[in-house]
Amino acid sequence: MTEPYRFSELPYVPTDFTAAAARLKEYTEKIRAARSVEEVLAIDAECDAMIDDGAGYAATLTYIRSSLDCTDEFYAEAAQTEAMGLELLDQTPYLQALLDSPFLPELEEKFGPEYCPRLERQVRLRSAGLELLAKEQAMINQYQQKKAMIKVPFRGETHSEAEMYALFDSPDRQTRIDARKATFEAFLAQKDDLAPMLLELIDLRCQIAKANGFDSYLDYANVSYFRRGYGEAELTAFCEQVKTDLMPLLAQLREEQRRELGVDKLMVYDLSVRFRDGNAVPIGGTAGLTEASQKMYDSLSPEFGKFFRAMIESESFSVDPSPNKIAGMGFCTVLRRGLLPFVFGNCNGTDTDVSVFTHEIGHAWQGYRTGQQNYPDIFRDMALDAVEIPSKTMELFAYPYAEGFFGADAEKFRQGHFREALREIAAYCSLHELNTWIYTHPGASFDEIAAAGAEIEKLYEPRLDYGELEPYILRGGALLRNLAVYGLPRYVISYALSEMCAMDLFARRAKDPAAAWDAYEKLCASGGSRSYPETLRQAGLSPAYAPGSVKKVADFAREYLKL
Repeated sequence: MTEPYRFSELPYVPTDFTAAAARLKEYTEKIRAARSVEEVLAIDAECDAMIDDGAGYAATLTYIRSSLDCTDEFYAEAAQTEAMGLELLDQTPYLQALLDSPFLPELEEKFGPEYCPRLERQVRLRSAGLELLAKEQAMINQYQQKKAMIKVPFRGETHSEAEMYALFDSPDRQTRIDARKATFEAFLAQKDDLAPMLLELIDLRCQIAKANGFDSYLDYANVSYFRRGYGEAELTAFCEQVKTDLMPLLAQLREEQRRELGVDKLMVYDLSVRFRDGNAVPIGGTAGLTEASQKMYDSLSPEFGKFFRAMIESESFSVDPSPNKIAGMGFCTVLRRGLLPFVFGNCNGTDTDVSVFTHEIGHAWQGYRTGQQNYPDIFRDMALDAVEIPSKTMELFAYPYAEGFFGADAEKFRQGHFREALREIAAYCSLHELNTWIYTHPGASFDEIAAAGAEIEKLYEPRLDYGELEPYILRGGALLRNLAVYGLPRYVISYALSEMCAMDLFARRAKDPAAAWDAYEKLCASGGSRSYPETLRQAGLSPAYAPGSVKKVADFAREYLKL
C-alpha cells in the first residue's frame, strides 16, 4: 500500500516535453550500447519511471481534474496540452531498440512470450502519424467537455445531461417521453458543432491507419486492442451467435417487461424501466454507497477491504453528483507514481449508481493487483477484450450485498440488473456493428450514420418502436450523445465479450465462492503479461467468441431467472 496522501493535494507540474524527448533519446542510445541483459533491465526500469512520474502522471491528473469540473478552464487546457504532448512523445525508436537488442531472447525468457508481440504492436501502431494521434485525442477531450456543458431545459428548470437520467427511468411514461425529447432537442441544438467533430474524427482515424500501413481502420483498431490470433471473423461470428442464441431469450424478457409495465406495446422509452413502480432506488446517497461498498469489500477479502479503505482515505474516487461533471459514464484510471487508481462517477440517484461504482472499483482492484506484480510498462494494460471482465464480474459479485445498497429494493435490483446485463450484450454488439459500418463507409454523412445506427439497432431489437422519438433519433439526437462512437470506436464489443466471462465466474461463485474468487484474483494479477486466450486460461475461462459460448450463457440465464 502507498504512503498516505490526498488526491486534492497532489501537485501538478506541467511536463517539459522537450526534456522528456531528450531523455528518451538518451535511454534509446543506452539500450543500444548495453552490454548485459541486467543493464537493459535497469535502463528500461529507469525509462518507465521517467514516463510514469512525468508525462504519464501529469496527463492522467489533468484529465481527472478536467472531468471533475468541466468549467475549470485551467485543467481543461492543461489536459489538452498534456494529452497531445504525450501522444507526440515518440517512443518508437526506444521500443525498436529493445526489439533490436542482442539480449532480446533473455528478455523474452524473463517476461514470457507476450513480450515481443507487445513491443511490435506499439511500434506498428505509432510508426507514423503521431500528430494525427495527438489531434484525435484533443478532439475526444473537446467533445467530452462540450457534451458535459450542454444544459437541458425541462419543465421550467435547467438540468445537466447527468440529471436527466433519473427522469429517463421515471415510472411515469409521459415524463420518460418528455425527458428524452428535451435531451435530444438540447443536443440537436448543438448539431452544427458536434456532428462535424464526428466526421473529422472518422477521417482522422482512417488517416492514422493508412499512415501506419494498415489497409483499414478496422485492422488498426484490432491491433490496438490486442486482438491477435482472432479478429473480424470471430467478432462477427460472436454477434451472429448473439442474434441466434440470445435474442429469443431477450424477446421473452421484453414480453415479460411489457406485461409488468402494463403497456400495450413496449416503446424505446420504456426499455430502461423494468418495474411498474420504477426501478430499484439506492439508499443513503453517496455516503451510503461508500459505507455499503466497504462492508462488501471487507467480506470479499481482507486485502480488498484494506485497499478500499485506502481509496477512501486518499480521496481516490469521486462519485458525488455534479452538473459540471462529464455525464453518462464512469471511469477508472491509474495515476502511476505508486499511487492508487482513481475512480470517477456522477451519481444520479438511479440503480446504475451502484453498478457503475462497483464496476469501476473492479477496474481499480485489477489495476492495483497488476501493479503489485512489478511488470514493465509494456504489460501495464490487459488485452482489452479481457479488461472489462474484472469490472463486469464485480457488478455481479455485488448481488449478495444488495440489501446494503438498496434495502427493501435489493431483489428488485438483482432481477433488474441481471436482465439489463443480458440486454447489454446485444446492445454492445449493435454498437460494434455500427462502428464497423462507419469505418467501412468512411465518406458517409452524419445523417446517414444516424440512419444506419437505427437500422442496426433493430437487428437486435426487432420489435423496437421509437414512436414519437423517431424523428429525433433519425436526425442524430442519440448519435450526438454516443461516447462509444465519438471516443471509443471498436471497443464496446469488449464489454459484451467480458460480460460472457463474468457470467461464467458468477455461476461458479454460486457453487464455490472460494474457487471463483481465486480465479478472479488470478485474472486481475495477470495484467498484460499474457495474450487474451492465455489471460482467460489463467482463470479457467474460454474465449467468449468460442462457438457455443452464447448458448451456454443463455441457458444459465434461463436457469438463474427460473424461466
